[in-house]
Amino acid sequence: MRELFTAEIDREATEIEEATVRRHLRTCQECAEAYDAHVAVARGLRQHELVRPGRHPLPPLTRYRPQLALMAILTVLAGAVIAFALLR
Repeated sequence: MRELFTAEIDREATEIEEATVRRHLRTCQECAEAYDAHVAVARGLRQHELVRPGRHPLPPLTRYRPQLALMAILTVLAGAVIAFALLR
């Protein structure tokens, strides 16, 4: 159940998962307390300057499209290998 907390708090859970978490929290005091702690941490993180939207430390290409960034790096490396082979 606790694994669903993060997804639910970050609004990444499905409607069924959200309903499951809410239903469980009504009956389990231990999980309700843990959930509240997760919410407090998430709220604190969202207020941190490096986490707020618009202030992300990574460039958009790396942040949203890691596969494209990897392809760019591999393309540069492949070019370097080919250049090295041709100059030998």
